[in-house]
Amino acid sequence: MRSFYPLVAAALLLAAPLASAVQCGPQGKVNITAQREAMGAPDGRISTGTQLADEVVGSYALSNGHRLDLIHLDERLIAEFDKRRRVQLEEVGPHLFASRSGDVEMAWMPGQRTDTILLSYPADNQGRLRHSCS
Repeated sequence: MRSFYPLVAAALLLAAPLASAVQCGPQGKVNITAQREAMGAPDGRISTGTQLADEVVGSYALSNGHRLDLIHLDERLIAEFDKRRRVQLEEVGPHLFASRSGDVEMAWMPGQRTDTILLSYPADNQGRLRHSCS
């Protein structure tokens, strides 16, 4: 009977990472729109790279009641959630920026103005950005 104790202990140790992975699944991710409080580029066209980052900088009111500030700092685009948590975003495709871990995504629709964005991020039960599992 004692020979089974090490096997049970090993099984529990192997199951621990699986239990935490379940908690880090896609549940709790919000998809919302955000409207910028002040207008950016006068012509409203969509650009890419540094020019796009310059055009979208500003404060956004999220549709779930929270705030997002986009800051262009040292050639980097930073998303600051509720003046508390900063996430660096990188251009990953046309009209799409994402965090390195991919859990925060921000997009602009082609042909639309840059004062409205689509945002997806992991949220707690109050809609605030929560720490990612990675």
